[in-house]
Amino acid sequence: MPGRSTSLAKAARFVRPRRMLLSLAIVLAALGAATFAGRTPAVLGGANLIATGGFVRASGTQLYVGGTPWRFTGYNAYQTTSASPGYQCGGASSDAQLDQIFAQMQNASGSIAMRTWFFQSYMAGNTANFSQFDRVLTFASAHGIRVIATLVNQWTACDSGAGYKTASWYASGYRSVESGHSLSFRDYAALMAAHYRNDPRIAFWQLVNEAETKDAAGGSCAANGAALLRSFGDDVAGVIKANDPNHLVSLGTMGGGQCGQVGPDYQYIHAGRIDICEIHDYHTSGTGNPPNDLASRLAQCKALNKPLFIGETGLQNMSLTARASEFSNKLAALFGGGGAGFLIWSKHLANDGGYAVGPGDPTEAVMLAEAKKLGGQGPIGGLIVTDGDPAPNGSTPGARVAGTHAPALRAGAAGPTATLAAIPFSAWLLHRVR
Repeated sequence: MPGRSTSLAKAARFVRPRRMLLSLAIVLAALGAATFAGRTPAVLGGANLIATGGFVRASGTQLYVGGTPWRFTGYNAYQTTSASPGYQCGGASSDAQLDQIFAQMQNASGSIAMRTWFFQSYMAGNTANFSQFDRVLTFASAHGIRVIATLVNQWTACDSGAGYKTASWYASGYRSVESGHSLSFRDYAALMAAHYRNDPRIAFWQLVNEAETKDAAGGSCAANGAALLRSFGDDVAGVIKANDPNHLVSLGTMGGGQCGQVGPDYQYIHAGRIDICEIHDYHTSGTGNPPNDLASRLAQCKALNKPLFIGETGLQNMSLTARASEFSNKLAALFGGGGAGFLIWSKHLANDGGYAVGPGDPTEAVMLAEAKKLGGQGPIGGLIVTDGDPAPNGSTPGARVAGTHAPALRAGAAGPTATLAAIPFSAWLLHRVR
């Protein structure tokens, strides 16, 4: 019957792509961790399938992985970079303990990102020694967690003899070798960027933990502090991007009115080559006071068309239940205002009565609920996309977004060098098939 065959034809338009995707899932499961290095993409059903590294991209005020929004929650865990033998700050963890802490982040809190120190001190004087960084990346990625890698500390902690970063350091000192190090910070940033340029386990680079421009520790704000931060940020971000076109760059700011970032200066220092805005929030309740509060910073970064995340937020001196409730309020304020990510200070294997979030803490349930609400995350180790995969900015596939978006490939074109890891494609398939 004409009516019946017409209906079947219409239905086939929707069924066949789904069957193709399900068949693809079976093929991929069989392939496991096969490596595709510079091969021409296979053409299935008219779509060129490419294996990408799944790097985090920015489009407007949001982050994406393979065209899927990537809004993250997670923790700081600076101690995870320590190793024995090796450089230590905060105590070293065994492999079993490191696996345990990342398992707790993943299973109890739904974390997909964490922030830690990738300081030069962890190389222990050997600029070919990336082992302590690699160890963190290995354990984090095994639990589906990307690492936000912070490259230097404003403060003296964990930085092997390097001093407090004064305004003069931001003017020119970062180009010189500091005590306890082998490279200037500028050269170190270039080294790290070049070494990890093809590693999607790194979410993005952060130049400094809590940058500020004082004439001395405990001193006055430098008169030209904002100009120094802008010049420093633009220069080092440029160095990183020249060596690593795949990762975004955050300056690393508290955003609460510190030297060089008061009021409108915060927008100015992020207006150049920096890709992502950051603030830290240690307010017992609420999210600060104008003009240095969360709402003001969100508005400033929106004006710049850039994402903002809370890189640290911590609460103590209250009951764990009350703390969890306040974190819930802060999450609602950030993501309700269009923020991109939320990281708590900090995750440990036991509660310490201070900032630490240990196992069984009610904050974990709050974080897990928020992670489920955000949903739709791209898998960490890679993403199968097609040349019909919508670009995050709604334009044609392969459209330019901040960072480097995977270009649309046509039959016969050379594919990118990438590793297809053994990763769960179920989330991607559900997103595409439904």
